[in-house]
Amino acid sequence: MLDNSVEVVMESRKKMLDTTTLPFTLHNSACEPPAVVLDLAVLMSLPGVSQRRDAPVLKRLLGIFVGEMSRSVGLLQGGFAQGDREQIGRLTHRMKSSALAMGAMCLGALALRLDAHLKAGVPLDPADGSAIAAAWADVRQAFLDEGLLSPDELGSIEASIGS
Repeated sequence: MLDNSVEVVMESRKKMLDTTTLPFTLHNSACEPPAVVLDLAVLMSLPGVSQRRDAPVLKRLLGIFVGEMSRSVGLLQGGFAQGDREQIGRLTHRMKSSALAMGAMCLGALALRLDAHLKAGVPLDPADGSAIAAAWADVRQAFLDEGLLSPDELGSIEASIGS
């Protein structure tokens, strides 16, 4: 029964993530082409953003997201290095939700897949961690390419992680 419900959820997520007509795709990303790296429609529809790139709440949300995701990807890499399924599971569970909520579709899909694999008892594969790190690099680049964050802003946010 549980296996069937996981399949139903995964199938509905696949349909939900089929956003191939959205603007920011990257065909050489960690996800299968065409990979939607950043769904601007999702990002711009967040509460308080109201389709405005200059909305102050957007900068705050991006700052929180970049800080948390950078920290999580680093911890995820450490979890893979140590073979710590529990840590990897906690991180991917959080990552999938926040990535999808912010429109980072490929990153969210990879975290969702890894989370499901962990719950199903599939052995750890370091390639999964590498794929998530690559997808996060794609999202960071998309923020820069779209002018949502400047290189200085991105650097400042990431520098504050160690503080």
